[in-house]
Amino acid sequence: MIETDKIILAELIALLLKDGELPSDKEVQLKELLQKYPGARDSLRNRLSNTDIYVPFDLHSIDLNKEWLITQSKFTIGDAASQSKKNYSSLNRSWYKTIGIAAAILLAVTLLWHRQHIEKPAGYLIPDKVYGHKNDVLPGGTGAILKIEGKKEIKLVEKKTAQVLPQGIELKNGRLIYPSNLTENLKNTLVVPTRSTMMLTLSDGTKVWVNSASELTYKTAFDKKERRVKLKGEAYFEVAKDARRPFIVETNNINIQAIGTAFNVNSYQETTKVSLTEGKLKVSNDENEIYMQAGSETEIINKKLKNFPLVNKAEATAFKDGIFYFKNKNMQQILDELSRWYGIKVDCKTPLNNERYEGSIKRDVTLGELCDLLKDLTGYKLTINDDKLIVNR
Repeated sequence: MIETDKIILAELIALLLKDGELPSDKEVQLKELLQKYPGARDSLRNRLSNTDIYVPFDLHSIDLNKEWLITQSKFTIGDAASQSKKNYSSLNRSWYKTIGIAAAILLAVTLLWHRQHIEKPAGYLIPDKVYGHKNDVLPGGTGAILKIEGKKEIKLVEKKTAQVLPQGIELKNGRLIYPSNLTENLKNTLVVPTRSTMMLTLSDGTKVWVNSASELTYKTAFDKKERRVKLKGEAYFEVAKDARRPFIVETNNINIQAIGTAFNVNSYQETTKVSLTEGKLKVSNDENEIYMQAGSETEIINKKLKNFPLVNKAEATAFKDGIFYFKNKNMQQILDELSRWYGIKVDCKTPLNNERYEGSIKRDVTLGELCDLLKDLTGYKLTINDDKLIVNR
């Protein structure tokens, strides 16, 4: 039977490796337990010294079989081959007494991982004591995965202190900041999963807000003649002026060219929409090209680019401003947004009509609160069950 304080020690170590820091009270508790178990202290020191400090520790990445074999190799239990059959059972009985603290920690961490990721598959599922659902769902937040050409990918998690990444890239206050004096011009891909957004400042000073379930690919220092990025999903750009190097966004077989301007690109579906809030743009594809003025938007209709007035600037800036903006959207479009931001699956038990709705709410609310609003707004019954949103009339 593993002692309780060993399990507590294992949990504290797991939290430290995962988050990079502990609350002050837990830090004191960890130091006391490490004094009690010096073997665990040495093991932790070795783990920290061999782990990149900017990469959060992920329990999913542990090869438990490998770790168990490593643990076994650290303990001397005698040469089993030299033991006779007569004393084999005695050796077997003594195994658990000699296994020591490291095995206890490994087992406790394994149990912790199992409890957090199997019995409780998602930490963002919380009890619902207000809206009558089986559970509620917390909103998403800041986060992404950064892939740098030729280097190990980095999981970006917002922390209290700034983090320095390869090439002098900095993660500070939830923003990825590229220095302007980069010497290596490496390809980067920023992958923003569901339940996440990420804001970044590129090496030329351009600011980009990348929405959930999106990817942005770019070179860290850009080329001499142009600044080209590739987008999948949705992003809002505030482009730094550089008359010698136009800024080009490539998405869904169209090119969007700017020098200094601000605009939103939504390319989740085949029907890409470009909304221009400041400056001028040239949008082109194989069929035609359009010059856009501020206060207009362009969509692809039957493979051709069509220009329309931008009815409301708030829609173009909504996600970067932390708002759900449902003006003139149908139920399917609303559910798609919910799925990306809350990381849920949508199960429609009834056909959805094409009626358009109007409403807005901050994106920092729980899914239960948003469902309560949508029930009155749309007339649909929305029920949360684990990570699933069930839609009925």
